[in-house]
Amino acid sequence: MAKQRITILGNCVAHRLQFLLKEHPAFSAHYELVPSPMIHLLTQKAELDDLATLARTCDILFTQPLFNFEACNTAVLQANKPDGQTIHLFSAPNFEAYFPDVLHLDNKTDLKFEPTLDWDSRIIFSCFVTGVPIFDVEQIYVNNRLFRKEPAQNALHAALETYARREQGVDLQTGGFVFRNYAATRLFYTWQHPTETLMGLLLDKIILALDLPRHPMQANLAAHSFGFNQWPIITRHHSLFKFPEQAYFLIAGVRYSIEDVAMAYYNFYEFHPHIVEANKEKLLTA
Repeated sequence: MAKQRITILGNCVAHRLQFLLKEHPAFSAHYELVPSPMIHLLTQKAELDDLATLARTCDILFTQPLFNFEACNTAVLQANKPDGQTIHLFSAPNFEAYFPDVLHLDNKTDLKFEPTLDWDSRIIFSCFVTGVPIFDVEQIYVNNRLFRKEPAQNALHAALETYARREQGVDLQTGGFVFRNYAATRLFYTWQHPTETLMGLLLDKIILALDLPRHPMQANLAAHSFGFNQWPIITRHHSLFKFPEQAYFLIAGVRYSIEDVAMAYYNFYEFHPHIVEANKEKLLTA
């Protein structure tokens, strides 16, 4: 019997799941994995058209809900599903509540060098714009109002509502697990990078959908972990999360103080004033 062809569409979580699924000891006996790139790296319509064509050649398609990717949008894939193809929608884990200071700056063009990370801190950016000395940033960060009880509660409620909304129509969900466990266990390293616990849950759901036997995959999960980059989680001013706070960054597997990372951001902003000017108004929504 010919093996069924499978592909997994989505972001970096989907990309990691491809590797994990292929490493399941019983997978290759029944299925053939068709590799696909991280979809947010595809910027040309032709690239998205090619990926959608590839997806239609598969017997089973796992995809995160996709909305801004032309021919790869979930609704388009479902409307053009070939006879006999099975489509599973799986969760796109995203939890801003741990990281209320994350900020996405626009106009990151004409760069003299790459930024420290793909996203920025509202607190550090505000400190730079208002001229706060670098040596004062860490104390301002850990004591910021964003981490006080009421703002933290508001951020948590908004994140849970967003998570529930993103899970609508998804058959391989993670929302229920996150709602039950977000307080007791850290489930995300950054706002869009889940820990091994949540990755393991997604992998188990895919394995179950493929009728493969459960198999311990802890070593595989660790090997494909997102833990090399970790954003701080400040809990000293509230009791919403029971796990210990992390008042430092982990970047490419190396631990850095908030002050050290702030210095790297300050350096980036000093060399890219056009980015600072284009984003100052974002601070008005803080």
